[in-house]
Amino acid sequence: MDAAMPPALVALLAGNSVTAAAIFACLNPADASALRRLHPAVATAVESVRWADTAMPVVDAVRWRAALPGAVGGRLTWTAVRGVLTSSAAAPALDGVTCLDLRACADVTDELLARLPPSLRSLNVRHCNRLSLGASFVHLTALAVLDCGGTEVLGDGVDGLPLSLRELDIGEVYGLQDGVSLAHLTHLQVLRAATSPLNDATLESLPPSLTELHVASCGQLTAAASFAHLPALRVLDVSACAIDDAVLASLPPSLVALNVAKCGELTEYAVLPHLPALRLLDVCGTNVGDALLASLPASLGELRLVRCPRVTAGATLDAVPALRALYSSDTDLAPDVLAGCRARGCAVPAAGELRGHGNQVMALAVAAGDRLVSGAAGAVGEMRVWDVAPAAGGEATAVVSSRGPVAAMAALPDGDSLAVSRVGGGIEVGDMSAALPVRGATVKFDATKNVWALAVLTSGRLAAGCEDWAVRIVDADAGAVTAVLKGHMGRVLAVAGLPDGRVASGSADASVRIWDVDTEACVATLAGHTKQVHALAVLKDGRLASGAADGSVRLWDVGARDCVAVLGGGHAVTALATLPDGRLVSGSEDGAIQLWDTRPAPTASTRPAGAVPVTILCRVSARLRVLAALPEDRLAAADGANGTVHLLAVPGVPPPPPPA
Repeated sequence: MDAAMPPALVALLAGNSVTAAAIFACLNPADASALRRLHPAVATAVESVRWADTAMPVVDAVRWRAALPGAVGGRLTWTAVRGVLTSSAAAPALDGVTCLDLRACADVTDELLARLPPSLRSLNVRHCNRLSLGASFVHLTALAVLDCGGTEVLGDGVDGLPLSLRELDIGEVYGLQDGVSLAHLTHLQVLRAATSPLNDATLESLPPSLTELHVASCGQLTAAASFAHLPALRVLDVSACAIDDAVLASLPPSLVALNVAKCGELTEYAVLPHLPALRLLDVCGTNVGDALLASLPASLGELRLVRCPRVTAGATLDAVPALRALYSSDTDLAPDVLAGCRARGCAVPAAGELRGHGNQVMALAVAAGDRLVSGAAGAVGEMRVWDVAPAAGGEATAVVSSRGPVAAMAALPDGDSLAVSRVGGGIEVGDMSAALPVRGATVKFDATKNVWALAVLTSGRLAAGCEDWAVRIVDADAGAVTAVLKGHMGRVLAVAGLPDGRVASGSADASVRIWDVDTEACVATLAGHTKQVHALAVLKDGRLASGAADGSVRLWDVGARDCVAVLGGGHAVTALATLPDGRLVSGSEDGAIQLWDTRPAPTASTRPAGAVPVTILCRVSARLRVLAALPEDRLAAADGANGTVHLLAVPGVPPPPPPA
């Protein structure tokens, strides 16, 4: 951050040596250089803070330790790793550190592991591909959390793992020995092994201490797998595996959350055993039927039942009085069953579906007159115009083929014009007054300048996020590029027009940039995301929301260049939409659509600063590509699994109470 502009809270309170340490512990250590200038007492307070911030990159371990002597965690960049390997002073600078993030660092080797301090309790070496089959962690005797996914460190077996481990991530490992045993990890509580070669024999070896097991897409698990030997298991994700009806009978009664989505061997005869503690069940994309619904425990609070074609209109949910959330699109539950759930206080998002596209829908645009335009991928792209008025029947009013896959769309302020970009470069602006996007002015780009995002600015011009790392400002009437904004170090995947006329852009370089269009200058870089930024949205009060592949949504006060809240922390965020009442909707890679109450809390609120209430609005079967807010508290969401566009009714909320 700018050293001349410390956060207002810091400027107000940092001079109080009694409160300083507590305040600083809540802030990002990247602000330390600014904090030290505020008051002589600050330097002492900073030294005592035990920061464990793995979001801030450490480029020099010695200087990092000198600046933050109390810090106990960080994310080492490749330059810091090289320093530890080559400098006699760098390795001692890590003494006392308890948390290190080295993920995807090509310079992490077996030699580096040997230099890490025994004080470490958490270590991430995911996708560190230079670690060998024989890499060892046994000297890290306090290590409780290890992520070594995407490596081959277990290729010679698991003898290199310390007995102290409580959480282990071996997802995407390659070279795991067939049937290797993890029985010696007697303290292990959480195992994440999604998309790994873990098989029935390794599953059988897991210690009875295990409370969470994530083995989604483990292709070597078979119908002979059993979970009966895990009496403490509370969370089980075995989605997209070959388990069958008989495997369900082996589930321990301790389960609280169960995910068997996309388990194609489950049939309409599958039933659950006695699971008195079960609160969440996901059976999306399976062939379970009425028998399973009849076996649901009364404790169940959330049921995900999307695309279950064997469930019939005769199924009931009367025996699940605790149900508070039901997701059942593409499943034939009777309307009176859904109405009964709502009457008992269960959230059942009202949903309609727009069908017809043969490929994934990549872009949505809302036009005047209750019209929604959807654009699809495919060798021959396609656009459909839908009448989405509440009384409409869900049929497309017009269909037009395009000259290539649609990448992005934006409705222009006149309500009848549409800007469309296609893979291959260029933007076309057409007139929809005759219900079809009639071809009009064209802005040509070469093939290296694919436009992945479009947004309309307050001036009426377009902002285009491009393949070649640039943001282009386009005068649609003239069919010309009027400015090229350069500074990103990766594809520009999202753009948004701010109320003051500036442009926000999000990129594969994990940054959000703010641009002054007139001067073509980047006036701010908003850093914090650790992976590519997929989506941007401007809230009613002018704050900016950004969603990224790191699983988070960040809210920014653009004027102060400050992140005021971090939401989420799960699957990659792929889409955002702002509702007229100030709330935010996010869509993620796991198909979840979440509704965030991002309206500013009233003065009298007891809500903690930065806390944002969230509701899972719906869940579809695959990655959400794009969201669009519709009139009358409705939402359009494009399902990444097929060409379906879901129409959802967003539950209303009362306005915030006035200040006391």
